[in-house]
Amino acid sequence: MKRGLVAVAGLLALGLIAPACSTIGDPGGMPEALPHGGTGAFRVLEAPEETGLRGTPGAALLLLEDAFVGAMVQGDFVFFTSAPPVEEPLPMVPEDHPAGEIFWPAFEARRIHRGARRDDGFGAFDGGGAILTAEAAWEGEEVFDPWVVEDGGVARLYYAADGGIGVAEAPGLDGAFTRVGDGPVLGPEAAATGAPTRPSVVRGPEGDWLMYYDAGGEIRVARSSDGLAFTPLGPITVEGMDLGESPELERAHPGALAVTTPAGRPLVRLYFESIREDGAHKLYVAGSFDGVAFERHEVELLESVDLRYPAPVALDERVTLLYASTRFNSVGRITRGLQKRALIVSVAPLSTSFLPPEEDEAE
Repeated sequence: MKRGLVAVAGLLALGLIAPACSTIGDPGGMPEALPHGGTGAFRVLEAPEETGLRGTPGAALLLLEDAFVGAMVQGDFVFFTSAPPVEEPLPMVPEDHPAGEIFWPAFEARRIHRGARRDDGFGAFDGGGAILTAEAAWEGEEVFDPWVVEDGGVARLYYAADGGIGVAEAPGLDGAFTRVGDGPVLGPEAAATGAPTRPSVVRGPEGDWLMYYDAGGEIRVARSSDGLAFTPLGPITVEGMDLGESPELERAHPGALAVTTPAGRPLVRLYFESIREDGAHKLYVAGSFDGVAFERHEVELLESVDLRYPAPVALDERVTLLYASTRFNSVGRITRGLQKRALIVSVAPLSTSFLPPEEDEAE
């Protein structure tokens, strides 16, 4: 069974990258809360010199025989959820199972894994074992949706489970994580239906910690002074726009990034899935100066019908990487519908290149 991360040539067609908007890179043309690079169209990294992978351009970064949904990168590590298939015979996937959704009954309990960056580039990671498995009664049988931050030399891992969102800490990103507290920091009462999932935590404009999370079809936010005790604030607001022929039914799976404007003003950029009436999952970004009221940028970040779990990384005040998962077709056992997702990485602004200077000149 493959437990490591592997480069896979042959990414399922993503569609064309959205064309560049004339305001990208122009703070004066952006919505007020979106003055930086990383708010317009992204391009998928393809060259081996950019990803650290060898093979066909457009290679996926992460594809496991184990089930995989999404991942986030912090420092030199990738944190992700996976689960190995159950023993043969594998259960059949129902005909009415939603496209792009993993059929979890075919897999064992989900666990959180960590992989270390292998080479230069933004996509090559060595596989790693599980760093967190379900143990506490409130967690149920599995843990998933990791999000890691660093604070004063401590690495803090937020994660989801059946009973809500928990937190564990380690002395560093490569250290052993130990649970903090006897229960979740956010329980089922913090969500509209079910339990909150997909935590994404950043320092807010006022210096407090803000946790964005999926709450049954809407994105909500909670605030904390210490990153451990959170108070729910309710749903975020997003100034919308006409999204075309297929209306937006839900906003889901937030990925937050704290940045500072050229004028020195802090703000939060929130990347999220826009789930449409026709079943498409599209990625957008919105910005906020208070962490609660957001203004959406009109540009679709990557043109695709199925991109999920956006996880941004700021390289500097101008360049942003965006990790996300996409549906994937490959050969072998995974074509049976038990695992249809792989990780990609993209960059904005579109003009950003990580190729050596001589290759830039050759192009």
